[in-house]
Amino acid sequence: MRVLNYGVDIVVGTPGRIIDLLRRGVLNLSQIQFVVLDEADQMLAVGFDEDVEVIMEQLPQNRQSMLFSATMPSWIRKISNKYLNDPVIIDLVSDFFSYFPVNFILLSLSLS
Repeated sequence: MRVLNYGVDIVVGTPGRIIDLLRRGVLNLSQIQFVVLDEADQMLAVGFDEDVEVIMEQLPQNRQSMLFSATMPSWIRKISNKYLNDPVIIDLVSDFFSYFPVNFILLSLSLS
C-alpha cells in the first residue's frame, strides 16, 4: 500500500477493495481521468450497485467514464445515464447490427 503514496497510473480493484482503500485514506481518486466499469451488468446484478455509487461519487466530474456490459437491461441504461455524459451504446447482437460496418479497426492510444 505504500506504493499508492507515491502515485500510480492505474488502479484495478473490486468495489469493496477500492472503498476499503478510500476509507483508510491511502487511495485518492481526485485526479482520476479515466474510469472503466467492466462487466457492469454482472457486478451490479449481484449487489455491488451501492458500492459502485460510493466510488463514483468520489471521482472528479471532469473524467472519461466507460461502462462495458454484455446485456443492457433498463437498470443498466439508468446507471449509464446517471454517470455517463451522452453515452454511446454499441449493440453488436441486436437487429441493428446490420447497420454497423463489417470491419472494425482497433486503435492503440498512448498517453504522453
